[in-house]
Amino acid sequence: MLVLAGYCTFDEVRSKLSFCVFLGGNLKAIFKLLLVAVCSLGVSGLAHGDSYSLANSVGGDGYVVGDIPVFQLFGANNNIGYNFTTFTTTVSAAETVKFIWRYSTADWSASYDPAGYLLNGTPHVLATGSGTSASGVSSIDLNAGDTFGWYVYTTDGGFGRGKLDVEVTPEPGSLLLFGSGLAGLIGMVRRRRSA
Repeated sequence: MLVLAGYCTFDEVRSKLSFCVFLGGNLKAIFKLLLVAVCSLGVSGLAHGDSYSLANSVGGDGYVVGDIPVFQLFGANNNIGYNFTTFTTTVSAAETVKFIWRYSTADWSASYDPAGYLLNGTPHVLATGSGTSASGVSSIDLNAGDTFGWYVYTTDGGFGRGKLDVEVTPEPGSLLLFGSGLAGLIGMVRRRRSA
């Protein structure tokens, strides 16, 4: 059973939409329900709905602010070096995860606090090198059972934290599917009104 952001199940939304159409196609009511569904779809699904866990590999004091779909992951800065601060989950269903990321560090450069994403324990670097900031958009294909998340690695544990800002965005395919469903619903309402 699909639950839409804790509001109601998919079957409940479908029955409410059917009820609105039955009552003469009150478009305001339909669009309010669809708005709830769109907002819910933006934070449901694999990458958005699975439970994420914060960890520090060797006693660092890294932390996370916020939660999926928008959060900030901070690396360690308590003089414990070689620490991975991770924010990960075990994927429950296959999906493509698209996210916008922004990196910054108060350290000398990103080479002291590199950051990126983890896939099945393998780090994939997004920000490293001589600069202190970077940004981009990434898209990752995931399978059920994969371990996925983000990390900030601290080499020296001092002189400032690395920070990775992440915003997970809905997959374009999900939006296309929703749009085609909405078009079908509008067509059904128009047909019913003309009959």
